[in-house]
Amino acid sequence: MAVKDEKRLQKRWHEVLDARGGPPRASYSALVGELERATSADLRELEERLDATLRELGIVFEVPSKDHHNTWFCDLLPQIFPSDEWNQIVRGFQQRFKAFDLFLKDVYGKREILRQGVVPIPVVLGSPNYQRSAAGLRPAGDHFLQLSGLCICRDVSGRLLVKNHYLSHASGLSYMIQNRRLLARVLPELFQSQPVESIADIPTDVLLRLQAVAERPGPSVVLLTPGVESAVYSEHGFLARRMGIPLVEGGDLVVLDDGLFLRTVSGLERVDVVYSRLADPWLDPLVFKRESHLGIPGLVHCIRKGTVSIVNSIGSQLADDRSLIHFSNAIVRFYLGESPILPAVQTYWLGDLDQREMVFEQPDRFQLRPLTGERYLQFTGDEKSWSEIRTEVRRAPHLFVAQPIEDCAETLCFSQGKKTTRLQDHIVYGIRDGDRFDVFPGALTRISATENGRTESQHGGGGKDTWVLQDVSTSIPVQEAFRRPKILPARPVTSRVAEGFYWLGRYLERAMNISKMIQVIETIEMEELTSAERRLYRPVWNRLLPPLEHAVKKGRRSMASPIERYRLMLDSSEMGSVISIVRKGMRNADSLREAISPEAWSALATLRGFFIRSRFRLEATDQEARRTTRRLSDTAVAVIPQFFATAQLSMLADDGWRFSELGQFVERAVTTANATRSVAQSILKRLGSFHSIEIELSAFLRLLGSRDAYRRIYQTRAEPPQVLEFLWQNAEMPRSVTYSLRRCAELLQASLPHSSPTAQKAQSFLEELLRTIRRVDWYNFFINENEINFRLLRHEELLALLDELLSETHGLHHVITDNFLSHQSIISDPEPTLF
Repeated sequence: MAVKDEKRLQKRWHEVLDARGGPPRASYSALVGELERATSADLRELEERLDATLRELGIVFEVPSKDHHNTWFCDLLPQIFPSDEWNQIVRGFQQRFKAFDLFLKDVYGKREILRQGVVPIPVVLGSPNYQRSAAGLRPAGDHFLQLSGLCICRDVSGRLLVKNHYLSHASGLSYMIQNRRLLARVLPELFQSQPVESIADIPTDVLLRLQAVAERPGPSVVLLTPGVESAVYSEHGFLARRMGIPLVEGGDLVVLDDGLFLRTVSGLERVDVVYSRLADPWLDPLVFKRESHLGIPGLVHCIRKGTVSIVNSIGSQLADDRSLIHFSNAIVRFYLGESPILPAVQTYWLGDLDQREMVFEQPDRFQLRPLTGERYLQFTGDEKSWSEIRTEVRRAPHLFVAQPIEDCAETLCFSQGKKTTRLQDHIVYGIRDGDRFDVFPGALTRISATENGRTESQHGGGGKDTWVLQDVSTSIPVQEAFRRPKILPARPVTSRVAEGFYWLGRYLERAMNISKMIQVIETIEMEELTSAERRLYRPVWNRLLPPLEHAVKKGRRSMASPIERYRLMLDSSEMGSVISIVRKGMRNADSLREAISPEAWSALATLRGFFIRSRFRLEATDQEARRTTRRLSDTAVAVIPQFFATAQLSMLADDGWRFSELGQFVERAVTTANATRSVAQSILKRLGSFHSIEIELSAFLRLLGSRDAYRRIYQTRAEPPQVLEFLWQNAEMPRSVTYSLRRCAELLQASLPHSSPTAQKAQSFLEELLRTIRRVDWYNFFINENEINFRLLRHEELLALLDELLSETHGLHHVITDNFLSHQSIISDPEPTLF
């Protein structure tokens, strides 16, 4: 490192130590001493437990450039704010929040601050964050800002400064709460001697305040996310889950009759408040970016009509423009007539020629940043690179600012069992309550991944749990906290979430069925079978396996050899392979991350991990193929039921989960119906050979995992009419069609209001299908000769009946998708039910 850089780093304020290498400050002395007494091995173990808990809770920050690697981590040593210092932060945040709310009202109204020249016109009207469509829009609760964040740091003397605004998007709020959960699980003893303010009720507080801005009583609130591609999708999911509101994407919402409605499995439900985590330009393709597929066409029209409120209001993202940091002290004075309690970091707007040239002359003092986002440009000593940076900035200088390189304090962290130095800043959060603004007693303390790295999570940083120490003389008695009314809001299941769960259930059931089949075949292959028995068993395997999509011309694939079973298990180029099915299921699971419990997610992560670590090899020998196939089939057969069982114990039954079970039983019913149709066509050709039929039916039942249950009920050999009756009509056998359809009916009845037209249609379909199945007398198609041989009386009629029943069973899928997922039946209804 250059000498100049070394001197500059020595000037940074150290948050924990009195001086570089000195003793800890008074507020940190006890905690640092406790961690220093631990051995290096103990510290590494604690870090590993933090990482494991982080994965268990599903806390991720995914950076696309890092191939979706989770870059988030939490340090063992918390950040501490004594009560007097925290009071300064609260007052400074409240002051700035009030000033910028007035600023937004002004610039989208009379523009007095521009008329008086306090802020140059190009800074506001030329900003990409200024939304002309917001002029004339009534903001939520008559205020542009409701839920906000503020990034603060320290200068070399330890003075608290405002580094950046997150006034329109309180980004990172969930990570603040999650850091507390992490540290409390791994090191609960740290909290025993410290009066730390609680942050557990923040999601409930946010929900109450959002409901307060609605026009109707008993309002419904949704959280709008860009989707799973967002790096902070897990944050959106956590907040929605803890607030008890649906996490929605643009396609989940529709504008109808001047109102905004949520597509749910029960029909369309009115939405009153949208907590948006989407940038303004993507909100409404009819007003902003036409190419946007993330927003809701007609949303702005609803806001104008006053039927829906959006938090924070459209246009509020102008407050986060970094060019306004330069003018923020003046903005506070203009609207409030006060000096800033928290001054801004020295920031230069490069749209001003003099400021731009001054910055260019001192490249080692500044970092250049666009108006929004976490990108930065910095001089590294390479003149050619700096020349390219200057050229880029001069193309659009009004879109860049310069801030000092010393924009972070140093802090003490523990990594790999050793003490280390990192850089840090803080984001504090608060929410409006009428005319008051309350600051949550905590912060997201961001730390760099390396000693000289960046604090922004997009660059690979992590965090610390942030403690605000109570002022005992003014703290609220503990018992008062428990008098807060509990809220149990309704959680409508969106059609998108229901569809994701439905296909997750179908794909996992399909993967388990094929894996179980392969597992049974591998076992049979190892048994002592005669060559005649092998010839009878193997055709059954092939008939139960449908042709793969890209191999239709080749007919059905064979599972007779270890290599072919290996391909069926692990060849991702085969559309019907288990690995392809698991990948499809995991894509649905990824889209449902916010609705799946950490415990259930752990099982899915285990399943995915096994398949990712197993590489398909074209040159595998029979022995290698058999070993890999057996290991993967055993894993799938064990882990998939574990997922379903864990989810039932750890997830809300009304949170879309029933649709996963619904998909599971639809898939099972279709599989059994298809299998009986296939095997019937085979045995009807050989009714005169009782021994061969009995072996084939026995193998068939064994592959479906139903042979023992059949024998307990019938206590006889496998015979055609009994097998058909058993697999179609037995109400107690989990693999039968009747059992599966009854479970579907129960799940739909439990999930949906009985008066719902869509529910009534589905129930009517299922009742009629079950009546049809119940009326079939399978023995009428056969005649028993001497009690050892069956002869078919009506061959073609039986196959036609099985075809019809199979088609009706397949039809259940369309009933579910049309009525609850795609809403085709509602769209075709001239008078849809809206409430």
